[in-house]
This record gives sequence, C-alpha cells and structure tokens, in this order.
Amino acid sequence: DDIDCMKHSGVGRKLTLSSSVSLIDLVQRIKQHLGLSSVRLAIGRGCEDTTVVNTIAICAGSGGAVLHGVTADVFLTGEMSHHEVLDATSRGTSVILCEHSNTERGYLTVMKQNLQQALGKEVKISISEVDRDPLVTV
Repeated sequence: DDIDCMKHSGVGRKLTLSSSVSLIDLVQRIKQHLGLSSVRLAIGRGCEDTTVVNTIAICAGSGGAVLHGVTADVFLTGEMSHHEVLDATSRGTSVILCEHSNTERGYLTVMKQNLQQALGKEVKISISEVDRDPLVTV
C-alpha cells in the first residue's frame, strides 16, 4: 500500500542525475520548470557557474534543517537561513533558493487528483488561481 511505503520516507530527496549538467544550466531549467524569472543562487566553495552537477538534494518549502549534513553538489529548496547557506557553500555545495511556496505550489494539482480520487466526485476541490509567493524581488 502506498501509505505504508511512505512511512519510512522523509520530506526531502537526493537525486543522482543520469546525465551531468552545469550549474548554470540547472538553474535555467529550474527557472523554466517553475515559471520563475529569477532564483537566488549561492555558489559553493571551489565551484563556479560552469561546475558540473551530478547530485541534487531537494526539499520543498524550507529545507535548511532537512538538508543539513547531506552531501550533494546542489541543494534545491525554497528557503534557508543565511547561516545554513554559508554552511552548505563552505562545504562546496551550491544552493538554489526558489522561495518557499514556489517549491510547493507545483504539487497542488497532484494533491487535488489524489484528494478527488479519495473523496469522490461529489466533493469539489479547487486550487486557488490567485495564490502566489508573497515576496517579490524589486
């Protein structure tokens, strides 16, 4: 059962890419996938934007505590504290921050489908059409 297999899973994931990608290419792909014009990027010690990425640790929302101590080329999350970013970059891990709700919003359509299947057609489930990240870069 799907619920049983998830009980030993956490909220983050670590991926090993089947094909390496440069850090800057990864940033561009993330921006395109999430529909964002910008993200925040902290480049790890000894890295540059052309550095090859093979592993990515991901946590939607606020990933600082979840990703702490994980070994990966890149951390991808919504937000981390200043000191969490400094810790990661000092260990050679680059950090891509997309803002908290931008990393969670993409799952809403999947969640809607799961809820609709569980609750049936007699329950109307809507996804906000006005929801957006409350922070903007100006």
